[in-house]
Amino acid sequence: MDKMFSVKGKKILICGNDSVYLHSIAKGLDQAMALVYVCGPHYISGLNGFEFFELQCGNEEEMLSSLNLIKNRIGDIDCFIWADMQKPQPGWDHEFNVIDKELKKHMLGLVLSVKHIGSMMTDKKKGSIVILADYASLVGFDVNNYEDNEELFDKDFSLEYGYIQGGYIAYAKQAAGYLGQFNVRCNVLACAPLKGTYPSEFEERFMQHSHIKRMAVKEDVLSAVIYLCSDASEYVTGIVMPVDGGYTAK
Repeated sequence: MDKMFSVKGKKILICGNDSVYLHSIAKGLDQAMALVYVCGPHYISGLNGFEFFELQCGNEEEMLSSLNLIKNRIGDIDCFIWADMQKPQPGWDHEFNVIDKELKKHMLGLVLSVKHIGSMMTDKKKGSIVILADYASLVGFDVNNYEDNEELFDKDFSLEYGYIQGGYIAYAKQAAGYLGQFNVRCNVLACAPLKGTYPSEFEERFMQHSHIKRMAVKEDVLSAVIYLCSDASEYVTGIVMPVDGGYTAK
């Protein structure tokens, strides 16, 4: 049974940006004895010791060139994790060219990554794709959590971010529908804010709404990632797993 929940020896490629989620997941999977590789549009600081690959998502030609280099270096990929949690420009009003640029960077990057890495996995008839999304993609931002902190709300709220994160969920379900015939899975983790990353007033209001009266810690997200990467979840695909203490269950 223990082996079913293990990622020991699995080749796991994590793509994303300089976020607390990516750092903790990479280091946690490494401690769980997975073979962890990191990729993204630019080098991610604080991850010394992990082999990094530049992965450009601007167009399909760039993507294929990058992925071929990765495959030639590490061979087959057992698990792919999309950990792009970087928030675009905040606010409600954006110029069309700004929206277009952000959608291409985030949504196009996900679509091309899953398309081509998923195809690599279909060749060996096994694989797991895990997409990290924000809990707000399920319920939207609650302005009550930002009461008396207008500055934080103005910084945190982004119309584009909600659209992009919700798009991750919709796309994952479609990808799961296609890849399942090849025994390749695709699931989403909808993550709550981590403890200590928001002001105490926000955390108190968040916990008032949650079933479990504490904020998420890194291990909560890591445990869910390990489950979806392990063979224990080999019959689980197309789901959105909230890691939020029940916040979105209400």
